Amino acid sequence: MSLSVRTAADATRLLRARSVPLDLRHQLATIVEHSNDAIFSRTFDGIITAWNTAAERIFGYTAHEILGRSSRVLLPAGSQDDYRKLVARLRQGRVVEHYETERLRKGGQRIRLSLTLSPIRDTSQRPVGFSTIARDITEQSQVRDTLSRRDQELSDLFEEASIGLVLIAPDGRVLRVNQSFLATLKRQANQVLGKMLRKFHPDTATLGDLLNRLARRQTVHNFATEFLTSKGETRFVLVDADGLWENGRMVHTRWFVRDISRRRQLERELLENSDRERRSFAQELHDGLGQQLGGVAYLSNVLRQQLKERAAPESESASRIYDLVRKTIEDARRMARGLSPITEEPEGLMTALRELAAQISELKDIRCRVDRRNEVLVPDVGLASHFYRIAQEAVNNAVKHARPRNITISLRSSKGSIRLVIADDGKGIGLLSPNRKGLGLRIMQYRAGLIRGTLEIAPRRPRGTQVSCIAPLPAGARKPA
Repeated sequence: MSLSVRTAADATRLLRARSVPLDLRHQLATIVEHSNDAIFSRTFDGIITAWNTAAERIFGYTAHEILGRSSRVLLPAGSQDDYRKLVARLRQGRVVEHYETERLRKGGQRIRLSLTLSPIRDTSQRPVGFSTIARDITEQSQVRDTLSRRDQELSDLFEEASIGLVLIAPDGRVLRVNQSFLATLKRQANQVLGKMLRKFHPDTATLGDLLNRLARRQTVHNFATEFLTSKGETRFVLVDADGLWENGRMVHTRWFVRDISRRRQLERELLENSDRERRSFAQELHDGLGQQLGGVAYLSNVLRQQLKERAAPESESASRIYDLVRKTIEDARRMARGLSPITEEPEGLMTALRELAAQISELKDIRCRVDRRNEVLVPDVGLASHFYRIAQEAVNNAVKHARPRNITISLRSSKGSIRLVIADDGKGIGLLSPNRKGLGLRIMQYRAGLIRGTLEIAPRRPRGTQVSCIAPLPAGARKPA
């Protein structure tokens, strides 16, 4: 015979029913007695009338000790009102299921229980008491409380972290942000949550590249990018990000965002100060030392002429002095041009690039030229200086590593941006890869970042390397007339 018993009240009702066969009543009693849950019954006055073995184990009282006593001995201080409310519901014939509360063991130890309370009815179906099924959930409750506490600690850590933390949905929506990221954007949570991340990102191509890399299960470290504040200001950041995956499906991506705007500003100022000092030193070298050397050259030439007219044997030494001074003047001028190749004129960058190409062609036996088509005039000396140093480093790398026969430098403008390209026909990208950690490559990448540009290094076909720097077109930049 199969039997399903839902509650102790069912068992009690069946046990008391005279129509139930004795063997079935015995089975029901056995089920109650050997249940893992405490099962006991009480009158509405709280007098305990039944008590199973599990109740002895959970509460610590034997049946002999507890039967006939008030169940208030099981109630902690302060829980009397809740108990009366439960009894009131049971008097109305209502069942209370899965009620979590605390009760006392023998000795006063608190335990956490899940209770199911059912009214017990007499033959006229009038409630005369109630049964209790009590499941000890102390351990589970402790585990749950621990997990809840850890969740709260993690939530607090997320909210109060000193760097920006963002959760992004696979489609690019912002799921969660912390206060640091909101401070970076200078926005409120309701202005960010649920919005597409591209709303706060000025470069959709860069953002798309980052999201695609994460979708391919890549982990991103120190990814330099930008965000826009509510006032349209640009904030420079470094992003570390990865994805959370479940069953082969991306749940969201996790972004760690460090605001480096202040550092970028200080670095920019430091580099600009260095460039200004370099230009100042070049000017002093040209105008100060150069003028003095020019005077020495003039006097030595006069002395040479005088000694030569007298047919003095010292005239030959004077000629050597004169030649050495002239060579020193040329070296000083060359050093000055190297320290400050960009003049203040808008065409200064193009002039400096042509001088660089001429110097390489003369000294390295390499055909280096500047593409004269679609040239751009850049009046901003700082921007022009960054472009020139990037071109200079790329050309020097090509000469040093790739052994090319030809190098071409071009500077063009299109669609609101300036594009500097240095192309060679040397050994190729294998010797100048984007993953190289050389100082020269890092400086090129850094200078490109300072002008809000991107640096790309790619192989050419059939051979060679192309270095490209693309930056926004500043106001005042134009094509030459």
